[in-house]
Amino acid sequence: MDCCSTEALERQFGPKVAAAELRRYRRRGPGRTTRLLLEGVRGHLPPDTSLLDIGGGIGALHHELLASGVARAWAVEPSAAFLDADEAEARRRGHAGRVEFIHGDIRAAAAALPSADLVTLDRVVCCDPDYEDLLRLSLGKARRLFAYSYPRDRLAVRAVVATQNALRRARRTGFQVFIHAPDRMTALIRAMGFRAVFQARTLVWKVEVCAREAAA
Repeated sequence: MDCCSTEALERQFGPKVAAAELRRYRRRGPGRTTRLLLEGVRGHLPPDTSLLDIGGGIGALHHELLASGVARAWAVEPSAAFLDADEAEARRRGHAGRVEFIHGDIRAAAAALPSADLVTLDRVVCCDPDYEDLLRLSLGKARRLFAYSYPRDRLAVRAVVATQNALRRARRTGFQVFIHAPDRMTALIRAMGFRAVFQARTLVWKVEVCAREAAA
């Protein structure tokens, strides 16, 4: 099954979606989960922080952080259309020289990527069936902070996701959304030496910022 392969992600997050996301960001600013992540990481960032933004889409999170003190960022994104939109926004904001853009999946890119002070996964875990591998790779790159958002494990959220996934299967897009068990993700994060220093939620999403214990 090619569910959430790079090809499926390219189909789901194509040029029209990327253009709409970029217009929305320029008009309204970052979305709710991104705003909460920004709230959570600010105050925990040392000077000259480096950022690894995994699956960051059009780059709203790293553009906001680059504008408020982050020195350098790496943006890893499997959708070429979203990465193009990210680069366009970086040029518009004067961030192009401070961001390295990597087109591809984090699994393919991980070996060549440096560690960073902060690693972020904003609404990314839900796009990957193998959350354990994704979290281990991401946490392994985080020197100080790890921040992520994911769908809450609630009956209403599961019902909506199940309906959306059924429609995608009917259209044969190859893309699916996953609701992973929060307690299992928390256990894995703790096992790798991180503890939550910030938590917030919306009706649908949970946001957590975790610090490496030695740096907490």
